[in-house]
Amino acid sequence: MQVKIDPAFADLGFAVHLGVLDFTVVTAETPEELKASIEEHAALRRQEMLGQAASSDPVIAAVRAAFKATGKDPSRYRPSSEALTRRALAGKGLYSVNNIVDSGNLVSLMTGLPVGCYDAAWIKGGLTLRPGTPGETYDGIGRGGINLEGLPVLADDDGPFGSPYSDSDRTAVADKTQNLVFVIYGLNVDLEHVNAAAEIAETLMQKFCKCDNE
Repeated sequence: MQVKIDPAFADLGFAVHLGVLDFTVVTAETPEELKASIEEHAALRRQEMLGQAASSDPVIAAVRAAFKATGKDPSRYRPSSEALTRRALAGKGLYSVNNIVDSGNLVSLMTGLPVGCYDAAWIKGGLTLRPGTPGETYDGIGRGGINLEGLPVLADDDGPFGSPYSDSDRTAVADKTQNLVFVIYGLNVDLEHVNAAAEIAETLMQKFCKCDNE
């Protein structure tokens, strides 16, 4: 699968490293061991942050700065990793969806990076990460219509379907998902951090999603 990053991001003054992993998976209910691991890392995050806001985390702060540079207010459109961390710091449980989505959420919670889990059956052609343009929208998972202008968006031949804010219904992981595209949005962070997140993702997917790395 061809992956492109729009040079507009470099013009805005920050680097982008996109981690794209392909897996063959079995979608199932979230196992108790994964739920326990999410709770454990949520507790670790509370200890690490010592009462500070999620936005003070260096990685989350870097992603927020990227959102602001592309034209989106990160206090209104929070990076998905910040939203997860805020729930963890507030002592709220993360929403449980299935083994695949919850594995992605754990990667995001552990690293501070937004991630996306996409059903490859609904992706047409190659991938391009670019700023959203005026008038672009999609139906976000559980959110309804999302104004994509100014957000970093991931698009295929049919248009945008994902972002580090909230992903679309079109490519959402469902019970019949077999081929997964797992994306790590490395906005305004170094490549080493994205590579570390990719290693965590591979470990979790192998352990909890009965997957083969294609």
